[in-house]
Amino acid sequence: MGLTIDIIRNSVRYTELISAVVGSIYFYKYRHTVLKYFLILLWYITITEFCGYYFRKYKFLVHISNDGVVYNLWLYNLLEIVTFGILYYIFFKSLKTTIYKLWTKILAIGFVLLTIVNWGFLQNFILEWSEFPNIYGSLTLIIIILFYFIELLRSDKIILFHRNLLFWISVGLLLFYAGTLPFAIKVNGYALIPGIHGLFLIIYILAIFMYLTFTFGFIWSKKV
Repeated sequence: MGLTIDIIRNSVRYTELISAVVGSIYFYKYRHTVLKYFLILLWYITITEFCGYYFRKYKFLVHISNDGVVYNLWLYNLLEIVTFGILYYIFFKSLKTTIYKLWTKILAIGFVLLTIVNWGFLQNFILEWSEFPNIYGSLTLIIIILFYFIELLRSDKIILFHRNLLFWISVGLLLFYAGTLPFAIKVNGYALIPGIHGLFLIIYILAIFMYLTFTFGFIWSKKV
C-alpha cells in the first residue's frame, strides 16, 4: 500500500509537467486572453513540486527539527497564496455579470486579509500547512466557479461550452477543491495520526484527474 501511494504521489508531478508542456504547445489558442496567466501558474506549480521533492531529498532550503523531521512547507504555503491569487484574478476578468465580479473581488480581498492574519498570528509559515486560508480559498473558489457555470448556462456560449478552455479548467478545479475540502480541515492534525496517510491517496488521484482535465482542455478547446 505504501509503495502504491508513493507511486501515485510521484505521478502527480509528472501529470503537472505534462499539462504545462501541452498548455505551452497550445498556447497560441489563448495567448491573447487572461488564461495566459493560467499557463504561468501551471509552470510555477510544476517547478514548485519538483523543487519541493529535491529540496527535501537533499535537505536544501528546509527546516530540520530536533527530532530529524524535514519541513519544506514554506514552498507550498507560498504556492497556495499565488495559486488562489491568480485564479481569483482569472475568474474576475472572465466573468461578465457585475454582481458576480463584485463578489469575486470581495472574496479575493477576504482571502488576502485572512492570509495576513493567519500567517501573522495563528500559524507558523515554516512548520505548518495552511489551514484557514486553504479552507476559505477552496470554498470561495467553488462559489466563484459556480458563478461562472451559471453565467455560462445563461449565455449563447453554452452551445459550444465543451470547446471552451475555461470550462475544462473550471471542471478540474471544482472536482479537486470540492473533493479535497474535507482534508483541508485540520490537515495538520491528520498528518500526525498513524496510518492515516492512505486517505491522502484520494487527494493524489483527484490532483492527477485535475491535471489530465486541464491537458484535455488545452487539446480539445477552440482558439479564442
